[in-house]
Amino acid sequence: MKTINFRYIRLFAAALVCMILSVSCKDFLSEKPYDFYDEADFYKNVTELELAVNGAFEVLSDKMTYGHFMLVTDCDTDVSHVKGSGTGHTARDLGHYNIYTAHTWLEEAWGLYYTGIDRVNRIMKNADRVDLPDEDSRKTFSRLIAEAKFLRAICYFDLVRMWGDVPFKLTASDKTENFAVEKTDREVVYNQIVKDFEEAAADLPWQDEVSSYEGRPTKGAALGLLARAYLYRAGYSLRQNGNMERPDNYRDYYQKVKEICAELINSHHHALNPNYERVFKNVCENILEPSEVMYEVQFYNPSGENDHSSKIGSYNSPEIDRNSSYGLGNSFIKTTHFVYDWYEEGDLRRETAVATFKIDAQDNVIQIPRNQSYTWAPGKWRRNWIPGPPKDLENMDINFILLRYSDILLMYAEAVNALDGQLDQLALECLNQVKRRAYGYDPTVANSEIDLKASDFASSEDVTEYLMVERVRELCFEGFRRFDLIRWNKLAEVLDDFALKFNNAVKEGILSNYVWAAGNYFQAGKHELYPIPEYEIRETRGTLKQNPNY
Repeated sequence: MKTINFRYIRLFAAALVCMILSVSCKDFLSEKPYDFYDEADFYKNVTELELAVNGAFEVLSDKMTYGHFMLVTDCDTDVSHVKGSGTGHTARDLGHYNIYTAHTWLEEAWGLYYTGIDRVNRIMKNADRVDLPDEDSRKTFSRLIAEAKFLRAICYFDLVRMWGDVPFKLTASDKTENFAVEKTDREVVYNQIVKDFEEAAADLPWQDEVSSYEGRPTKGAALGLLARAYLYRAGYSLRQNGNMERPDNYRDYYQKVKEICAELINSHHHALNPNYERVFKNVCENILEPSEVMYEVQFYNPSGENDHSSKIGSYNSPEIDRNSSYGLGNSFIKTTHFVYDWYEEGDLRRETAVATFKIDAQDNVIQIPRNQSYTWAPGKWRRNWIPGPPKDLENMDINFILLRYSDILLMYAEAVNALDGQLDQLALECLNQVKRRAYGYDPTVANSEIDLKASDFASSEDVTEYLMVERVRELCFEGFRRFDLIRWNKLAEVLDDFALKFNNAVKEGILSNYVWAAGNYFQAGKHELYPIPEYEIRETRGTLKQNPNY
């Protein structure tokens, strides 16, 4: 890791130079950043600290984290797949489980996450040097340090859920140190993730307690992501022995999920938007709505170029002809009628979530026949919902939704069921709020026509089966399905079942001829984790060990 970590130091210095002097990063990256900037002269006040924190958050708005890469990590499952059956294409190889240790996207994502971690570690190293002359500056300082910890927790959490045991470091990198670091057990890394989210939550404001919400991290976001981290920690993951296992004390972690989600629910700082479709139209229209959308990874490039723009709304959208007035809908991520059929009649989420159409060069909407449903697409992000002419054919400014309040409600219900084997009244109310909204009713008003009752679930298994489907109906294409199946230890089983169902549909003529490729490549006990990048194994001369079966 020595070479790659040294690059992090240079990139961080270059980023700060770019922020301070407002010149092109490309110009500085072609030079030697240290000729232009001395870290010892920085961090004099909270203004400079904020520049450093903003610079650290840039790693999330890169295409190889949340701008593009994360869209593909949720494929291929029974919910979505990468278009095309072949391999030898970067996205298809990753999505179809034809994964190799030199995959460039994995190398870049790994490097960016450790870049973010190192930038936060450097902020922590220099925090004591910031001048705090008054109460306002002290409050700003506390908030910025909390934001930095929030970011570090996200980076480590993503590393753990994708790679398992990973190198762990809380000190700023120095070019003289030995970077041949071994893996650290994920439980140790989880301890730090929890600590960072808890400390962030303590010093961040609620979203409705700030005079002008600008999309920065909030207390609700930190608590919600803390609950998510505990939920994953309670679940199964592929261990270095090649087995899917969960911690012996997993119930302790479900208890934490229950407590944190209850705190969020009872705080009344967050609520569902009464209109499901409006949630996603708001994101497409760049309208921040922190009541439900508790945290978004933000993207923006004024000219539509690559830096800090995303593929969201093009790569994971309905297909739109490049000559359309809306701009290209590349539509590389697809779904099927099997997902569409999980929605019952009257569930308004279906027409928002699943796009059964494409748009031609004249902006005409053309329905795609059911026997080609493998070309249907996610519908939550659409270029035709974006106001104004396109800035770029493919690049977008649409944010990545990292956390919604509906997930808090579903996590609470899941944790209660895992602990008690049944739902309590609050858990039923959580499920009913999600369901009422889905059918067009006020989510907070009881509705005898559609409300679920305890008697609707004969067993804990019934609740689990309901949640496995309801999380798809509510959260599909938002980055959860594959990771949910892994933590439930269901990925291999679901992929086998779906391959059989899909292939039978082709044989019976329900679907026209198409190969669902993931069924041919997925290997249980291997693909529940990504491989450690080959470059890291080589540079550490084998100190960093590869994940099972790669």
